[in-house]
Amino acid sequence: MKITGHIPGRDIIENPERIERTLNRNLGIELQLTADVLEKVPLKFFSKLAEKLADKPVTFHAPFMDLNPGAIDKYVREATLKRFKELKPAVEILKPEVIVFHSGFYPRKVLPVYDKWIKNCVETFKEVCDLFPETKIAVENVFDDVPDYLNELLEKVNRKNMGICIDVGHLNIFSKLPLKDWLNLFADKIFEFHIHDNDGINDLHIAAGNGTFNFQPLFDFLKENRENPLILTLEAKTEKDQMESFQFLINNLAGDEDGNKNISR
Repeated sequence: MKITGHIPGRDIIENPERIERTLNRNLGIELQLTADVLEKVPLKFFSKLAEKLADKPVTFHAPFMDLNPGAIDKYVREATLKRFKELKPAVEILKPEVIVFHSGFYPRKVLPVYDKWIKNCVETFKEVCDLFPETKIAVENVFDDVPDYLNELLEKVNRKNMGICIDVGHLNIFSKLPLKDWLNLFADKIFEFHIHDNDGINDLHIAAGNGTFNFQPLFDFLKENRENPLILTLEAKTEKDQMESFQFLINNLAGDEDGNKNISR
């Protein structure tokens, strides 16, 4: 497994030193490529960054604000695809191992038009998977209360490079089912985990272990899947909380001699 630190889009633009600090901690990086980043950050920025990475892992978080891959309105879906396609130059430069996407699923909004929404969402992600055939495409749980909708999406897209990013903080708030049920269902379809914590009510993105989420099933899963090239992204908001999450992971995964090669402990 490999560990990356999430870099918010705002910091890519206003505080790029955060990227260097994260790399200097011997972590990889997950770059949040918001619409602002795609519009304002020149490609030479990514080219210079590529020179600093060495063998550290890189993942991307695709833009999601105002977007909906399964939108009923064709103009919204076209805008969504256009944004996703704008990732391609940065992908070609940095060659991320995984790109994380939101599905746009929101139960109250989507369920009344679910059949149309899932059909459009499937078509969108088929196009995304074909656009980035050498990259793992991971769809993240956000408001999902059960894993069924993401599972249906994966089965209908039916691409080898399509999988799941399990966000444990979102699961703690919205899921009706425990983490173990999600792990059992998706198993080898899991490409990445987003690691953060909360109070079970608000999406606080605080340090792992400082909220109410039960991480033990995750630790058990990771220890059983040491050879699996999983990405663990520290998604707490602050650098301090990310490093607390890092230490929490290391303390609980002690003895994983074949684990994350990019970490100096």
